[in-house]
Amino acid sequence: MTSAAAAKCQAWIGDVSGEADASRLASGWSDFAAGEWPVLTLFGAFDTGKSSILRRLLVDAGQPLPDWLTVSARHETFTENGVTVNGCLVRDTPGLSPEGLDARSLSNSEVARSALGRTDVLLVTMNPQLTTSEHPELVDVLSRGWPNDGVWFLISRADEGGVDPTLDREGFEAWSTRKREELKQSLKLSESVRVFVLVPDFAGLGAYEPEPTPTVWDHSREWDGMAELSAAMKEFSAQDLAAYRGSAELRFWKQAVSSRIGEVQTTLDDLRVSFEVADISRQRREGFLNQIDRLASAAQASLAGAVEDAIQRAAGGPEVDADSIRNAVDPVLEEWWQRQQAGLARVRQEAIQGLEQQREGQGWARLESVYRRFTQPEHENADKPPALVPKIEALSKKVTVALQGVDRVLKSDQAVQHPKKSVDLLDVTKKQSVSKLGLAAGIADAALPVVLDLASMIEEKVQADRDRARQRQHREKVRAAVSNVVADVAGEAMRLLEPDFDALRQEITAQTVDEEEVASLETALSEAKGLLARGRKLIA
Repeated sequence: MTSAAAAKCQAWIGDVSGEADASRLASGWSDFAAGEWPVLTLFGAFDTGKSSILRRLLVDAGQPLPDWLTVSARHETFTENGVTVNGCLVRDTPGLSPEGLDARSLSNSEVARSALGRTDVLLVTMNPQLTTSEHPELVDVLSRGWPNDGVWFLISRADEGGVDPTLDREGFEAWSTRKREELKQSLKLSESVRVFVLVPDFAGLGAYEPEPTPTVWDHSREWDGMAELSAAMKEFSAQDLAAYRGSAELRFWKQAVSSRIGEVQTTLDDLRVSFEVADISRQRREGFLNQIDRLASAAQASLAGAVEDAIQRAAGGPEVDADSIRNAVDPVLEEWWQRQQAGLARVRQEAIQGLEQQREGQGWARLESVYRRFTQPEHENADKPPALVPKIEALSKKVTVALQGVDRVLKSDQAVQHPKKSVDLLDVTKKQSVSKLGLAAGIADAALPVVLDLASMIEEKVQADRDRARQRQHREKVRAAVSNVVADVAGEAMRLLEPDFDALRQEITAQTVDEEEVASLETALSEAKGLLARGRKLIA
């Protein structure tokens, strides 16, 4: 029966790497749990005599040697292999290389570590010098939760420790006792822990025999410790395995969690950088859109004042007609139009330079990498455990939604780098001015009656007090009429200019990440933090 702690680990893996991965692991555990033999696993650094010990056990038991079992001073074991002897299934694993960074060392160490969750007893082998570079590794292994009598230590090749057992038997026994105590102190082991001092092949005599017989080691049996190990194995084969299997199950699932923690951390780091980069993009988007809004407001305000001044000037001129109004208003409109186009071009240039600079940075490159990993997963090897990305199912959906903005930006950026020849958003030289669109003529027609009234008011001499009230009312009507004309002019001019504002808004929006996408990334980041915290708690 699966323990509550193991079930939580399995559920976490389902959340992180998908139900298929959790089911695959569950099936692997079930295969191990269903095995009828007690499982003992040889575990230790390269060249600590693991294969020599197993070879000696098989020969002494009168069993044939499997083809994969070789003995040499080189890396010879690359995979996990097993054979039954003395009532137990003994598995040989590749030698640990904790400091090795080459592909073979990393692979061997990973295979060896993967066996920790699928064994009842761990047989830790070491040379007479005891642990060196693998000491931190063993401390970690011992902290993974083993039942009483779940770890046995085998100090192998003891005849190389400096005391020849054939010449000084008592000295060798004293040396063996010191080594046991030294080992227990260095790893803080309890007094009840089993420590075997072994000489599996004295002077390497059996290594030269392709099919050795037990008689090869008759001269060393009294002191080489192998009989004690064989007896311990036979005794263990009769043990009730319930406690050992329960412990192994929890180790198995914790190890599976541990092996995926690094990927969760990497994803969390990527999401954190992605969120920060996306949020900067959003902030720049808001900044540039605010600039456009301010430009539009200023454009409308400046136009209204300029047109009203032009109309007033036309009314005070020597000749008052439609041409004089048009001539007064036309340069005002032309200057205003060109000024707005220049303002839009400036904002666009600042936006393009700023956004391109951001996309050239390392942060954006990392955001693109996350986007590709989540939306364009590589074909997975069915024989390999699935990678974390893009298997965080619920999280993946949120990140994919968020990164749609990245896809849009990438496509938009490509369009900016390679624009169509027929489109140039804000090329002032290709724009028709507002006056050439007929707006000035329209102003002249609308303003002419008002201007004539203004002109007559300027020339009229009002003497009587009783006429001043009528004059004041007339002036207010004219002023209102001028305001209406100016408002209409400003509205029409802004209507003509608005497509340019909208086009620039759309271009900037297309090249930036919006609030919804940033919020989705923030949610994904929060969920990844939660997954990491849960995972660390499970293996603590």
